[in-house]
Amino acid sequence: MILSTVTDEVTPDRSTGAFHKIFTMATAQGVHNFEIRMVEAKRFPVVEAAAWGRLKSVAGEYGIHYSAVSPGLFKADLHSDLIGFHSTEILSMSLDLAEKIDVDTLITFGIERSPLDAEDDIEQVIDLLGEAADVAASRGFSLLLENIPGSWADTGENCARLLDGVGRSNFGYVWDTGNLYESERRHFRDSYELLKPHIRDVHLKDGSFIDGLMVWQRFGTGETDIAGQIDALRADGYAGTLTVEAKCEPHEDDDFVESMAYLRSLLRAPQFAP
Repeated sequence: MILSTVTDEVTPDRSTGAFHKIFTMATAQGVHNFEIRMVEAKRFPVVEAAAWGRLKSVAGEYGIHYSAVSPGLFKADLHSDLIGFHSTEILSMSLDLAEKIDVDTLITFGIERSPLDAEDDIEQVIDLLGEAADVAASRGFSLLLENIPGSWADTGENCARLLDGVGRSNFGYVWDTGNLYESERRHFRDSYELLKPHIRDVHLKDGSFIDGLMVWQRFGTGETDIAGQIDALRADGYAGTLTVEAKCEPHEDDDFVESMAYLRSLLRAPQFAP
């Protein structure tokens, strides 16, 4: 498995020049692979030109590889004026910029839910995701669905409906068990068995419900069973990215360091020996 993280998960620093700190901290923990979400203070692809230049140039200094981009695609509902903007301009701009750094994987969300939705609107959701997958495929990209509460891709069952409904070979799944736990409040195992044929990326985060709200915590201190997740992935021969989303509330630099230490202890455990 490939240890990975996200540009805004290592440190809360979003200042000009923060990439030197981000990459120093990550490489010290053995992480050289990144997904791009925030580029300093702005979310990809709507970034400042100078920040974009630093994203590329500083990565070269540290031997960083970018494997995916996460533009917040389809973080809008079906009834929003923005839904068309996402399916055209945001999608197109994301693909254009990703090509410039040799990234061929784009992460999408499953379109936000609205009180105005009807159950049969899932067909429109499937159509929009399918069309986006086709645009991505025409340019040599994979499109990966990330589950998140409040969207049509919230629970394992709903993610499976979308994945099966779209049915494109370049359309896969980001298994984010922290987000699934927030939506389902149950152990990951049932949804994992349902979704594992589609998994092409894994987002790891830990947390617990406190006073009815999901609170993100350092790995090994929450309820999402990080150890069980690693055990399941290794047992099934998963060889893709393990993307560490370690920020807590409040976000501190030590969150990433402590969570990486816990994760490495799991990967070194005797049951994982070759």
